[in-house]
This record gives sequence, C-alpha cells and structure tokens, in this order.
Amino acid sequence: MATQLEKFKADKKRISTKRLNDPHCVKELTIVAEGDSWFDYPLRKDIIDYLVVKGYAIKKFSKAGDTLENMIYGNDYKEISDGIKHLGPTSLQRTLKAIRDYKPQFVLLSGGGNDIVGTEIMAYLNHKLSNPTELINKKIFKEKLKQIENALSYFINAVSAEDNSVNILMDGYDYAKVNGKGYTFIFRNLKGPWILPSMGMKGITNKADQEMIIRYFVDEFNTLLKKLSRRHSNFHHIDLRGMFPNDNEWHNEIHLNNAGFKKVANEYHQRMTDILNYDPILMHKDNIIT
Repeated sequence: MATQLEKFKADKKRISTKRLNDPHCVKELTIVAEGDSWFDYPLRKDIIDYLVVKGYAIKKFSKAGDTLENMIYGNDYKEISDGIKHLGPTSLQRTLKAIRDYKPQFVLLSGGGNDIVGTEIMAYLNHKLSNPTELINKKIFKEKLKQIENALSYFINAVSAEDNSVNILMDGYDYAKVNGKGYTFIFRNLKGPWILPSMGMKGITNKADQEMIIRYFVDEFNTLLKKLSRRHSNFHHIDLRGMFPNDNEWHNEIHLNNAGFKKVANEYHQRMTDILNYDPILMHKDNIIT
C-alpha cells in the first residue's frame, strides 16, 4: 500500500504533467529540471515537489545519486565487436529535447555534490598520519573543479545554443554536516553516511578539521558557480551558504529536511521572480491547474 508521502509525490508528478500538456501553460511557469537528490529525494519531499506546489509546471529528469559528469557528458556505453562504444550525452540530449518541446523560461540544475562528497571525497583528502602540510589535497581538488567548470560551460553553451532566452539556475548547496547520519526511512538506514566514514578512514577525527574541510569544498564550489554567472548572463548562481547552520535542519549529512527544501524552493522562486521583474505565480494564478 502506498504511503501518504508516495501519494503526495505521485500527485505532484501528475499535476505537473497535466500543466505541461495544457496549451494555456505560460512559458514563465514552465521549467525543465535536471539534477541529483536535491531535486529527486526518494520517499521525501524535495525542491521540485515544493515548486510544483507553488504552481510551476516542471519536466523533471533528476535522479538521486546522479553526477554532473553523467548529466552533461553521459556515462552510458555498450560493448561492440571490436571494443566499446560511448553512447554520448544522452541525458543532455534529453534535456535539450525538453527545451524544444516545452519552451521553458527556466532550466534548473542541481549537481556537483555526488562528484565531490560522494565516493570521490577520499581522493581529495590526505591521511592525517602521513603528516601532511594540509589535510586537503588541493591540487587534486582544483583539478576536479576544473573538470566541473568545463562540464558546466558545456551545458550552458548547449542550452544557450538551443534557446538563448532560457535562464539556467543552480545552487551550490550549504555546508554539509559531518554527523554520520545516513538516509533513513521508517527507522532503517538505506544509504550513507557519505562523509564521516571517509574522514575516519583518513584519520581525520577532529570536528574542527572536518568542518574546515567541508567549508573549503563548498566555498570553492560556490566560487566556481559565481565565476560562471559572471561569464554567462543567462546562468544564475543561488548562494545557500549559511542558511541551514543547525543539524536539526538536515535529514542527514547531505540532505535537508522537508522544511529546508521548502525554503530552498522559495529561494529559486524568488530568483525567478527577480529575473522576470514580477512574480509569475501571482501574475498567472488564474491559469494554474491545481
């Protein structure tokens, strides 16, 4: 039997699809979304759910656990008679097709977390007992940031070539919590934790050191997004840093609770309002299918 939350998410998907197929759905309320679990949190409410509640029509391709590399370049391949063949940027092509089909005013992108604080995090840390000059291997991390910058530039240019009137919005997360909490449902841990075990394996057990490392990662990622926003007029960085300082605002190490994701959805709505110079929900409230 479906839970109340499963029914909620299914209902939001149904309503959003109905709005997308409505010939009277206006461009300013239409969104194409690609991303990770902040846009697709299984069995929990997420940012996209709350934007649908507000009245937006959203074509969502987000998938929990996805990486920017897969969203943009694609990781799928197949074996052929004389070796292997990469299947190309299948996720990006799907996003571009949705832009052609639905003609959105906005594309929302959430990504980077799984590229940095997922299983990748070990590569950016020096072992505490190796007597390093720094706990962060900044050379490797900066190379990863360069790869992310190249991927995001590729994405922005591809969307702009498809429709140069589309605005791309992306947040850089808030400072993750190194608290050892994983993804739980009905008191069962289903996935994670992601950060504390990696810190432990590297001998980094001091809380202040752990928080310093996370702050550095998140600050550098947001600095990159700010740089891209200066370079591309249609790319808009949403800065969430410091918005959720307390552990009780988070469901686990890397995901906010329901109230937190609702607050982030409000930030996206406010930024879209700022871009348009009017509130699209208020402007078109009489045309919104509920």
